[in-house]
Amino acid sequence: MMLLMAIIPILSVLIFLFFLKQTSLRAGVFSLMVVIMITFLYHGYKLTPENMVHSSLKGLFISFIAAYVLFFGILLFHFIDGVGGIQSIASFISQATNDHIIQVLILVAGISPLIESTSGFGIAFMIITPIFVALGFHPVKAVLLGLVSLLAVPWGALATGTVIGAQLGGISLQKLGTGTALISIPIFIYFMVIAVYIAGGFKDIKAKWKELMLFSIIFSISILLFNTYVSVELAGVLGALVTTGIGLMIIKISSLKLNKEDNNTVISQVSASKEKYTKVSMLKTMSPYIILTVLIFISRLWAPFRQFLESHFVVTLPSYDFSMALLYSPGFWLFVTCLLTIFIFKINKDKIFISLVKTFKQWIPFVISTAAFVCISEIMSEAGMISTLANTAGNIFGNSFLLIAPLIGGIGGFLTGSNTGSNAMFMKLQVQTAQQVGLSSDFITFAQNASSSHSTMASPARVTLGAALCGIPSQENRILKSISFIVLGSIALIIIAVLCLSILR
Repeated sequence: MMLLMAIIPILSVLIFLFFLKQTSLRAGVFSLMVVIMITFLYHGYKLTPENMVHSSLKGLFISFIAAYVLFFGILLFHFIDGVGGIQSIASFISQATNDHIIQVLILVAGISPLIESTSGFGIAFMIITPIFVALGFHPVKAVLLGLVSLLAVPWGALATGTVIGAQLGGISLQKLGTGTALISIPIFIYFMVIAVYIAGGFKDIKAKWKELMLFSIIFSISILLFNTYVSVELAGVLGALVTTGIGLMIIKISSLKLNKEDNNTVISQVSASKEKYTKVSMLKTMSPYIILTVLIFISRLWAPFRQFLESHFVVTLPSYDFSMALLYSPGFWLFVTCLLTIFIFKINKDKIFISLVKTFKQWIPFVISTAAFVCISEIMSEAGMISTLANTAGNIFGNSFLLIAPLIGGIGGFLTGSNTGSNAMFMKLQVQTAQQVGLSSDFITFAQNASSSHSTMASPARVTLGAALCGIPSQENRILKSISFIVLGSIALIIIAVLCLSILR
């Protein structure tokens, strides 16, 4: 009976999402009500009202870490989109090269990770998918490419999901970010191969294997190095910028070769003016991202400045084991970037208001659903439910739990469509089970964070959104089956990667 009652909150999430067809927001809130009822009615997990309130508030404070960053990340996106920045990026790429495979690689390994790393919430998918359609891809292919481009989710919204995962898992952010990047290297390569296959099939993989490997290696190594030596929060942004920059260099070199072969050395005044205008426009569009990167870079690497930020305007609640430096958080620098963006693009009051309204509409559901999932985890932990589940899983699987952990993380990402939500639900369970059976909790946290992140691309809600964006609702099941199969392949690679790490340990 103890086991059944402990697993009911997780089962309720499944039931609300898949059988009752509720949104993640409603599934989280209703499941929170279920776990509260259990702690009130079932003697085995009974909590006092004081403990209930304490656990719930602790969950809310943890959720604030993500909410603070995400609000200004979404707002920055709407500012840039409102002034035509996203359209400028699409136009620039289409003008830069007619090679569809190079376009795909730049969007999947560069532009999408950049947007996702600063905004989060799967916003990159909503932007990149229409760009693929505009570039001439069939809507089904465009949706699949947009989903696959979400390969930087562990660093989405300046790594808020990873930050919360580190806090819940009792591991340093730098270690979790680096470990996630390390085991994700084969997954990055896998997703880029899949993207090229979707775009052009095996023939284009064979024809463009050099470019494919170059983009894969640059992105993978950049993400790993920036996590290790710079900042986990900035790793996705910097990795995407490096990959995009090198991608554009490849296009330029290829263009020069073609011009040389065609003896087309004379460029008209009109073409030169157009190219200059495009470069200026693109630089202006990218300037907020560059500014954000520089600001956070300085705040992390300039020791006196960092110490000032970490010691001023710090919210500390010892009774809730919560501490947050408001100025040191990426959320503050996103806020500063939003202000600078208003001046750079001279955004008027009406557009600011419209952007704020759109931001609140997207932000509020996320905050409520994330808070609900984190509160569920905290209440389950306080009541002893997670200990029950961990002990049971440890007794059943033993050391084989190393193979099960990525599946659990994958289920969490698939259900919630959010790395933050999945880590909130399962990170404590994963860590406690690892400790129960004597496995490295570090490897388990890497597996949880990576698998939950990469599985979000198969979230039913995201697939439904993609089908709606491209006007192909009848193809929803087909897309869901395809992307689910792709995600299963990534989970298998994560299992292999974690096994290799454990052997080499």
